Amino acid sequence: MSFYPLTDLHEAIAAANALPMAFQASRFTEYLHTALDAAERLDASAVMVDDHTAFRTDWMPFAGRRQSGYGIGGIPATMQAMTQEKMIVFKM
Repeated sequence: MSFYPLTDLHEAIAAANALPMAFQASRFTEYLHTALDAAERLDASAVMVDDHTAFRTDWMPFAGRRQSGYGIGGIPATMQAMTQEKMIVFKM
């Protein structure tokens, strides 16, 4: 976890988006509109509002961006990646 002494939200989002790695981000606020604004503008694969980034559930996808890597992990994404679809047609 990194902490940067920034007081302006726009500056904080720009600093976070300038990092070479991007997994998850957190935004602590009591205002819904600033939470949604930050979540939309942060270049993270997930944004937690009023919670730390260690939050995880089995159904939740986990992805990285930029140097963090590409692709999505997690149980549903892994099952989809390991599944091959096949169509079977019957003439009745």
